[in-house]
Amino acid sequence: MDVIYRILIVAYVGLAIYTVGRILLDTETTPKALGYLLLVLLVPGVGVAIYFTLGINLRHLSSRDKLIKAQETLDQEIESQKPFAVKSLQGYDKAELEDYSSVIKFLKGLSNEPLLESYFTLLINGEAKFPEALRVLETAKHFIHMEYYAWENDIRGNEIKEVLLRKAKEGVKIRVLYDDYASRKIKTNIVKELEAGGVSVVPRIKVKLAFLANRVNHRDHRKIIIVDGVTGFVGGINISDRYDNSIDTGLYWRDTHVKIAGPLVNSLQRHFVVTWNACQEEQLRYSQALFPDNDLDKLPGMGESGQIVAGGPVYPASNIMLTYFKIITSAREKLYITNPYFIPSDSIMDALKQAAISGVDVRLLLPFKSDSAIVGAASRFYFPELVEAGVKIFLYKKGFVHAKTLVADSCLSVIGTANMDVRSFDLNFEIMSVIYGLEFGKQLEKTFNDDLVECMEVTQEIVNTTSLSSRLLYSVARLISAVL
Repeated sequence: MDVIYRILIVAYVGLAIYTVGRILLDTETTPKALGYLLLVLLVPGVGVAIYFTLGINLRHLSSRDKLIKAQETLDQEIESQKPFAVKSLQGYDKAELEDYSSVIKFLKGLSNEPLLESYFTLLINGEAKFPEALRVLETAKHFIHMEYYAWENDIRGNEIKEVLLRKAKEGVKIRVLYDDYASRKIKTNIVKELEAGGVSVVPRIKVKLAFLANRVNHRDHRKIIIVDGVTGFVGGINISDRYDNSIDTGLYWRDTHVKIAGPLVNSLQRHFVVTWNACQEEQLRYSQALFPDNDLDKLPGMGESGQIVAGGPVYPASNIMLTYFKIITSAREKLYITNPYFIPSDSIMDALKQAAISGVDVRLLLPFKSDSAIVGAASRFYFPELVEAGVKIFLYKKGFVHAKTLVADSCLSVIGTANMDVRSFDLNFEIMSVIYGLEFGKQLEKTFNDDLVECMEVTQEIVNTTSLSSRLLYSVARLISAVL
């Protein structure tokens, strides 16, 4: 028995040393690496188990290689055809874009995102998004592409399903990517019905054992619809009744989406095709059918300019974090941010403080009560430092605010799927639209100001009177959030 015990001790020490090595070599961020090291050293056995179930990404390199190859192949095909050559130069002459030329050039250099003119329609909550999305889906003649994080087996979920089945019968080619974990409730019915109806519907990464972090961490958090390559949707609204306040689910849900009509839809399509090709046997190639030459003159709406930014754990850079950082540091007068999950990196914290100290009116709109107790507590850890720097923080009390938006100087707008936390920066597949234009920007700014009516401000007095026990709780939550 003594011998067996010694063998187990030696084996564990060896495993612990190996684990520490993996943490140091494979963990991208310092706070996360420190969090895992503390767990391994302070909680023997349990810490190692947590790391290998929540931290290690066994498929990271394989997924990254496939995506990079898919993107390089598609970009070479697009470059040979030069479909964006003329349109991508439009918009630079507009006066309101002059102050953001550095952002435009940065996103072009970061991930080859062309600046394209399109029409943008702001959609507030599911009450606006679902009727418009259903209407546009009904108009499909050639193809429908969808990529969704959460799809529920409820009223809106089945309405979308029925439209897709009808369009498939009409000969429309339909491809759907979904997150296998977040949309697990539809796998026994909606997915099977769609497959039987001729729809190509597949998970972004198949989850066989939910506790394996390399699968669960690589979540497809995007929410995209593309119809015939001429109309697209992107934003924070999943396919679920909870996002539609015309359906009583017991909680008011505040969220934002945008409809895009015109050439910028080709950028959404580019990222969908790259993702599809990286995880499916069917390989889509560039063609005029998939990337049509959109005619702006035939489309109603606001003609402004935009870029699409995609991010995820397999991209060479932290595209989402770097885009937020660049925009925050480029703001001159006003910066209004709405986000449901706020656990900023050091870079984002520095950018927000720098902007506020420089005289920019920086405002954060966050949930008063989060749907994640740990995330909600962790967010409050950062309040004192931000308030002291001059950042104004508002907590939304009407219900739950899930929108992921930003508007700078009434001109530069962001609507997408990305939160301001390590999961969106490094672990999830995300996508966002960056829109340049005063008309759309003023609409989004008005929406932000309207939401303030339902908020309470976190004042310096509130910060100063926060109890010691609460501050301790926020600190612990911040440490835990680093390894979630």
